[in-house]
Amino acid sequence: MSKAFTEAGQPDVVKWEVLPVTDGERLCLVFESARAGGRHGVWLMTDAGLVVNGQRAPSMDIWQDSAPQIVEITVGTSAGALHLYNIWDTGDGRGSQSWSSGMRVEELPTGRRYRCNDIGFDGPFDDLVFRIERMSS
Repeated sequence: MSKAFTEAGQPDVVKWEVLPVTDGERLCLVFESARAGGRHGVWLMTDAGLVVNGQRAPSMDIWQDSAPQIVEITVGTSAGALHLYNIWDTGDGRGSQSWSSGMRVEELPTGRRYRCNDIGFDGPFDDLVFRIERMSS
């Protein structure tokens, strides 16, 4: 949870998400919308790596403006956790984890929806909206 938002009276804002997953699980990252002005994306990481579009890496930045709307991900993990948070670039390099950044999380039948805020306490949490869905096997 975000300490800054909790102190500002908004205790439902997540700064860094840890989603339970299993080794070999297939997920979809679905970009729903992004606010104009700059780039918006998602940073993902597991202890044993991710495979996206045939590329394996311990962590990945996936940008909404250069990725397909739906990105398939295969998870490698022995710890059972996918770490993620929102990222952005307003023209001066990649940003993340600012004091007033965070995500509101909504549980869905097949995963979770994330409504992201880059910077500031009065934002409508619409800088980036995306879902992580579990794919049926």
